[in-house]
Amino acid sequence: YNNMKRLTAIFTAFAICAAAHAQEGPKILSLEDCIEITLKNNPAISSSYASTEAQRNRLWQTRAGWLPQINANAGYSRSDSESELIADWIGVNDSYSSSISASQLLFDFGKTGLGADIQKNSYYAAQQDTLNTVNTIIYQLKQAYYGVLAAVEQRDVYKESVEQYREQLKRAQAFFDVGTRPKIDVTTAQVNLNTAQLNLISAANALNVSVHRLMNIMGVYMQRPNFRLHKESEVTEEYAITFEDALAYALENRPDLAGTRLRLDTARQNVKLAAAGFAPEFSASGSYGWSGGGFPLNDRWSVGAGVSLPIFSGFRKGNKIKETKNSVNAAYYNLTEAQQNVLLDVRTAYFNLQEARERIPVADVSRQAAQENYNLAVGRYTVGVGNYIEVKDAEVSLSNARLQYISAVFDYNLAVADLKRSMGTK
Repeated sequence: YNNMKRLTAIFTAFAICAAAHAQEGPKILSLEDCIEITLKNNPAISSSYASTEAQRNRLWQTRAGWLPQINANAGYSRSDSESELIADWIGVNDSYSSSISASQLLFDFGKTGLGADIQKNSYYAAQQDTLNTVNTIIYQLKQAYYGVLAAVEQRDVYKESVEQYREQLKRAQAFFDVGTRPKIDVTTAQVNLNTAQLNLISAANALNVSVHRLMNIMGVYMQRPNFRLHKESEVTEEYAITFEDALAYALENRPDLAGTRLRLDTARQNVKLAAAGFAPEFSASGSYGWSGGGFPLNDRWSVGAGVSLPIFSGFRKGNKIKETKNSVNAAYYNLTEAQQNVLLDVRTAYFNLQEARERIPVADVSRQAAQENYNLAVGRYTVGVGNYIEVKDAEVSLSNARLQYISAVFDYNLAVADLKRSMGTK
């Protein structure tokens, strides 16, 4: 009986928790929330971080050349043989061996150090590539985020348009029933309502696609999204900066530009490394071991030093130097091109931001005027002064004006995000 009571209590608690969870509304996500989720879940960002860690591991591999190399070996063999002079079996021979050896690079005229510096630059360049990937993905996220907000606004415009046409249909039908308006007003209102409903269906589908595009960038997958985006002010942020400051910040902070500079430095170091290929290498080694056919084993040891000097490599080393020098020239021109692209990128983003900022007040005035014109047209039609075509034209103008305002706000928010991306920041 007590066990039954305990089980009943547990099931009741589960039922209460499930009911409470079911009553919870969808989670509201701000732009910062979406960025945080993206940084944790986006596979492209995770892949880039993993590649950077791989470069760090390669850096430690190159630094291993400075450290002693120690190896241990052990072996056992068993054999039998027959004498060549007499057809007689000699017997089974057992052989045991073990040894430990060490070697240490003494001096190689900086080749190991140059290799480590080159790999260090590769590691730093990979870090900059990761930052560039993060900035690009965050910009794509902002595009999708503002795209969802705009799609919600557009759907609401079409939803209100459907309601307006439904009211117009009722009004036209009432006027026709009392004989004050012709039948064509009713049929026209019905056609307009159907068109508005088709527009609403398309807008709802566009919103659904936008939401799933946002989830794809965030790296989350759910059949039915259980979240809504936080609707902040229509213009989410005022962003004021001079073109000169934006360009200076971009030239100093763009991660792709920093990566290109590091690759130029790497190319220059490769020239030094290729030239060091003509230099000798000095090393020391030593070993201690045991071997024999039975125990106790005989021990042996050795120490020594060596030098390796390349004499002739079939002109390979000389051509390697020429190759690295040409790689320096290519890297220099790549840096020049990257700087020019940054200048164009910042200038384009800055001008687009200026245009988007100026469009918003104009679109707002047009929206207010269209609303007033629509109200006047409906009022005139209601009192029997205006005609239905006037109402229809006013409603189309109002919908277009509202959509243009939504587009202006979306373009401004996106222009801010694009300028930040061009400057190398989130």
